[in-house]
Amino acid sequence: MSKFIVWGGKPLKGTYVVSGAKNAGPKLPIAALLSNEKCIFHNIPRISDTYRTVDALTSLGCSVRFVDKNSVEVECADIYSSEIPLEAMSARQAVLFIGATLARTGKVIVYPPKGDAIGKRPLNRHLEGIKALGGHISRKNNRMEISMPTRPQSVTYTFEKNTHCGTENLILASVFNIGKVILKNAAEEPEVDNLIKCLNDMGAKIKRIESRVIEIRGVEPLLKGVESFSIFDRLEAATAIILSVMTGGNIAIKNAHKELLEPLVKTLKEIGVEVSFKKNIAKIVKIKKPLKSTEIITDWHPGFMTDWQPLITLMLAYMASGKSMIHERIFETRWRYLEELQKMGLRYDLFHPDAYGPEYYNFNDSEYDARETYAVNVYGPTDLQPAELNSHDVRAGIDMLLASIIANGKSIISDPQNHIDRGYENIVEKLNELGADIKRV
Repeated sequence: MSKFIVWGGKPLKGTYVVSGAKNAGPKLPIAALLSNEKCIFHNIPRISDTYRTVDALTSLGCSVRFVDKNSVEVECADIYSSEIPLEAMSARQAVLFIGATLARTGKVIVYPPKGDAIGKRPLNRHLEGIKALGGHISRKNNRMEISMPTRPQSVTYTFEKNTHCGTENLILASVFNIGKVILKNAAEEPEVDNLIKCLNDMGAKIKRIESRVIEIRGVEPLLKGVESFSIFDRLEAATAIILSVMTGGNIAIKNAHKELLEPLVKTLKEIGVEVSFKKNIAKIVKIKKPLKSTEIITDWHPGFMTDWQPLITLMLAYMASGKSMIHERIFETRWRYLEELQKMGLRYDLFHPDAYGPEYYNFNDSEYDARETYAVNVYGPTDLQPAELNSHDVRAGIDMLLASIIANGKSIISDPQNHIDRGYENIVEKLNELGADIKRV
């Protein structure tokens, strides 16, 4: 369990350096299962999700070692197990072991994934796709045994709704297909394209043939070794940009790629904040106070990210004038952080948006509830006060950390599941270098 003591109200300035992407870097080493040659992956963040990937690969028989601070070498010449450890499944990317292990060995034993308390993250979209490839799934207690031909037949599969990891899982499972596999309604997130580039560099034949359609032409097993790079974290870059806005705009954000942040930058401009980018360094060049209130609807890529939602909600409550509305379409239970921020003075009203049925949301139709609150009104500006807080998920935790940096006085954040460190590499050290006063105990 982590606990953070924050003395807020300090002026911040300097350069914040963004790490490799949490939702890309820990996944890349899993691709090494499709090769028996040495693979090296760079810009991999040293976070718990990465260590869980390393442990799972090791348990399958791979040789894994860090060859530099953020570079991992993986060699999977000898695979002697197909069971993914239960502990590994607490990391989001661990579900990709399903597709990769099936492609390598034709079988996998896996346990239901864990993760943040923001939604159920069901596996149904993954498993329906695996069955379309010829997979057979049996369940015993809390364990699934899945088998599939390592070289599945040609098939065209359409995802019912957008699924980031589901798309990646089926890509991995399909690399050695006999013919070609077409994935329709496939996710377009840049992290997916990062994995596709890595696999193509290993000898796979994967391409987007049109928007939301991916073609995988089968190649002979196995793929060759590779030296590949993770993209930088667009969620961490957004976090640093929002922090800079809230503290006066004196932070430069290094490794902030504008093309990964367009929806956020566009929204910021509309409410009174201008961000400039030069050589992938972002700086705030204008803050028109108070910020304008606005309406935001989260969406799958290329829309406004659900993971940016807590950040912009906090900023609007702190700096905007009047009522702003945020409508969450991706996860059904992403509002728990509001109860914590209410302790700091945040004012809000949760409500169920009228005239939107289950087809409007990205979670399963069966999870839709006409009584559930999928939107919130927040009211600003807010004079944030220090408080004792509890973190429930990665983005909620970082929201509380940012709010505590703003509030004058001592705040304490309890993080029983270590969510903050799970999502952000060396976050305390990075923030303290800017002038914050944070102690991890």
